[in-house]
Order: sequence, then C-alpha cells, then structure tokens
Amino acid sequence: MVQQGTRTRYQLEDAGNYVRLTWCPKITIDARDVVSAAEAITALSPERSRPLVMSIGVAEHITPEARQLLIRNICSSRTAIIGADDVGRVLTAFTHRSVTPTRYFTTTEEALDWVLDDTGEHPSIFGESYGVQKAFTSKMLDGVLWVRWTQPFHIDAAVAENIVLRAEFMNPTSCPPMLLELREVMSATDKAMRILADGLNIKALAVVSADLREKRLITSYKQRAYPPYPTLRFNTIKEARRWLDLIPEP
Repeated sequence: MVQQGTRTRYQLEDAGNYVRLTWCPKITIDARDVVSAAEAITALSPERSRPLVMSIGVAEHITPEARQLLIRNICSSRTAIIGADDVGRVLTAFTHRSVTPTRYFTTTEEALDWVLDDTGEHPSIFGESYGVQKAFTSKMLDGVLWVRWTQPFHIDAAVAENIVLRAEFMNPTSCPPMLLELREVMSATDKAMRILADGLNIKALAVVSADLREKRLITSYKQRAYPPYPTLRFNTIKEARRWLDLIPEP
C-alpha cells in the first residue's frame, strides 16, 4: 500500500518495493533538507534499504554540502534521479561519485525500469560524450581550473553540460576560479549559457581571448545568463591569472 508523508520542503511516498522522494519546486536543497529526507527514508525502511526514486523537478540549486551528503547516501540500495531538463542533469552531476549506484533520467518510466532491475550493470553518467569530441581540455593548475579550447566549436547544451560535469568531477568539494581559453568559439545557445551559469561551482571566470567575436559572446553571456560569479575577459593569460589571484574566497 502506498503511504504518503509530506514535509514543507519535500514529499515522501512509500511505494512498496521502492521509496519516492519529490522535492518542492524552486527551492535550494541544502544539507538540512538531505539529512531530514535521509532520516525519513530510513524510518520507512528500518530493516533493509530499498531503491529510491528522487524527483528534483525544477529545484533551483543543490548546495555543495548537500551534494556531499547525497554522494555518501547509504539509506537506499540505488537511486534514480528524475529531472525536467538539462539543467537538472547539471544539478545532479555528482552522480558518478555516489557510493551506491545512481543515475539520472528525464522520464519516470525509464527511472523505474532501471532502479527496479537487479540483473545488470549500473554505470554512472560520467564519461558519456554527449556528442563532444575533444572540444576542450581541462586541468587543475595552482588552484585554478584551466579549460582550454582545442578547436573551433559551437557551444551547445551538450558541450556546456560536459564542461560542468568535468568541473564537478575535478572539484567535488571546492569552489575554484576558472580560466577559460577560447579558440574560435563561434557562438553559444541560450540553453548552453544557462547551464554554464547555473551549473558551474566556481568563484570567478576569467576568459582569455583576443577575438572580437568572442568578446561579444562573453558580453552576451553576462547580459543574458546572469552568472552568479564574477566574469571578465582578458587578452592574455597573465592578466587573467593576476585578476583571479585577487578574487576573495566565497
């Protein structure tokens, strides 16, 4: 029998062979929310953990502390996360590091098929190319996340999503500055801009480019996507590094 439990921040449903957690829309999921939900899930399954279907809907943000708690979640045997769009996938980019099998889906049917299937492997989403073939390289250097474009490319949602996933993988707990070297980036879609603005957990973005088209692109990014972190363009790497060194800790 399905039982319902309602909280001010989420709704919990006992569906028999799995538990369903639905976050309220337009909220920032923080550590207290995750702790509360985990305790409620454990209370529903005191003797053994069951699969969890977690719907984030149109949640605004997941704090770094909440992500760490979700990564270490052991109150469920596996977790299927359901999101509404590419932004949801970005918000849950931590899934590849979860201690229990965790995957992201956009439909309830696919999520249930996977979460209730005990027969196969359950790989993480990290490593999927999303059609991106060597568009950029990334590395950590002296505390700066350095992303360098390797060829002319159009930034669409798939490319932006891959950048966010790579950044999340390289910096699961910290909030570093990012230095982005552009090379003949012709354009970027509105969705790609929103994904980068909402998904990157960075304290500042320094873009290095001498191309006037890319200068206009960065101006458009700031005006249309409203990134929450300071964003400036520079002609040289030296100028960009000097500015990033002056950015205070968040």
